Amino acid sequence: MKVKSKKPKKQRKALYQMKSHQRSKALSTRLADFLREEYGVKRLPLRIGDQVRVCVGEYKDFEGEVIEINRKNQRVKIKEAAFEKSDGTQFHPAIHASNLILTRLKREGKKMDGWRAQIIERKAGFILFEEELMAPKKEKKEMRE
Repeated sequence: MKVKSKKPKKQRKALYQMKSHQRSKALSTRLADFLREEYGVKRLPLRIGDQVRVCVGEYKDFEGEVIEINRKNQRVKIKEAAFEKSDGTQFHPAIHASNLILTRLKREGKKMDGWRAQIIERKAGFILFEEELMAPKKEKKEMRE
């Protein structure tokens, strides 16, 4: 969902009123330069298990694995960014997705996630290696007469 207005009030309102599937698209993050050259895409949606680096803000230069994604607030928790509270318990601060850069995509074995491979193929306009394009396919139901 793209907001046509330039007014910040209307842009915030649109973010707050987004549905879950629209929020997940809005929760995309920039790719690192070497990944951008490899895949030909500037931004991709975040997934749990991706490696990210914080490039802006209070937690700058932290790098680690995504352990939790909050779509409602567009915040992400990183495994390596853990702090100890005064009572001894650890907590992971929530960092806004716009402050992150994707440094490594999550892979299952040697293959990329099928849905993500489809996104890259569609956005980049070129085909990835065949073994990486194993996206889940829906089965067609037979017509009964």
